[in-house]
Amino acid sequence: MMLQTFVRTGKLLALAAACCSLAGCWDMVEVNQLAIVDLVGMDREPGNGKYTTYYQVINPPGIAVQKGAGIKAPVYTYKVEGFSAVELVEKTFDIVPRRPFYDHYQALIVTERFAKEGLREMLNFLEKRPDRRATIHMLVTDSPLPDMMKTYIPLERLPGRAEHSIIEFQSKYSGRESKRSRVKDLVENMEGSMLTVLPIVSLSGSKPMPTTKRYEQIDANQGNFIMKGAAVFKHDRMIGRLEPSDLPWFYLLDGRIGVLNEPLIVNGERVDLQAPKPEVRKQLVMVSGKPVLKIDLYAQAQIFDNDQNVKLTEQNLAEIKAKFNEQVKKKASAFYEKTKRLGWDLLGIEAQMKRKSGKEWADIKKEEKAWEKTELQLTVHCTIRAIGTTIDPYKEKRG
Repeated sequence: MMLQTFVRTGKLLALAAACCSLAGCWDMVEVNQLAIVDLVGMDREPGNGKYTTYYQVINPPGIAVQKGAGIKAPVYTYKVEGFSAVELVEKTFDIVPRRPFYDHYQALIVTERFAKEGLREMLNFLEKRPDRRATIHMLVTDSPLPDMMKTYIPLERLPGRAEHSIIEFQSKYSGRESKRSRVKDLVENMEGSMLTVLPIVSLSGSKPMPTTKRYEQIDANQGNFIMKGAAVFKHDRMIGRLEPSDLPWFYLLDGRIGVLNEPLIVNGERVDLQAPKPEVRKQLVMVSGKPVLKIDLYAQAQIFDNDQNVKLTEQNLAEIKAKFNEQVKKKASAFYEKTKRLGWDLLGIEAQMKRKSGKEWADIKKEEKAWEKTELQLTVHCTIRAIGTTIDPYKEKRG
């Protein structure tokens, strides 16, 4: 009995000693002591270098289920100005009565003029912060930044989360965006030859919606965020932009497209094909002393819409496939030639050349802008499957 008591006492003492060594939540901060940042906007004046930063801070009661009269603001926007990162931090505490908490913010928006001037100083500052968010999406806006940061948008109460969601859904369902539009994607290409493509966002309508009366309006298009193409960056500087119609072809050739939607005209009528996650195989080779980028595209497409007034026979399917292959090759090749004329190595051909060995590659790498001599050979391999409850389209009856 005494032995059992001794063992039990020893266990209790060991447990107590272990508990004493636990750190616990000694540095815990209550939520109501934090200013939880959801979205950050930044601009820099080209002349004097003054930074203007906007912080959208979450108001927890404003995003909860609300009852009674009136709607509480889901976010508040704070504006801070300064000539250095240190000054911005100091001035933030002049107007924000809580400790800023950046660990969960969703997106960073910079102005077009700031992007064209260069983001190196800002990126260096972000990389040095222990609470940096390298995986947040970075966007460029061609709208006035105050309008972007001082508007409420429909459906999603948190604008930062809305931007994050739009990019995620676009990359999956439209092929016009990519998840690789994060701060880290720009940082990784800062000192190499690879270009970075980041989305451009604008404010639709003629004015922002700065009050919660916005939620009483049915028109969701006015005062909303809208995607308007993409900004092309070399190192830390924006050098141009891609139109929305360019983006599917860029992401297709780059192998990052989530879905390719392509309208065709077959037998004088519209046929829409949708190819989810087409497979792209790329190889840079030397052919008769010239660099050639061979791309094989394997697309399993489905007929999304079919207005033909003919039966969907094997011959008709062959016509649709041939038209799809021809049109995709033509549009993708035209986009590639356009980027070469602009001097944009969007497919990273120069970086691929640097990894090549052998005399032929050594000779061509000595030439200036050797990547521009690269010819694109695109081959499209398409298979089609029909979906829906009908196979043949309904016929038009006359008379």
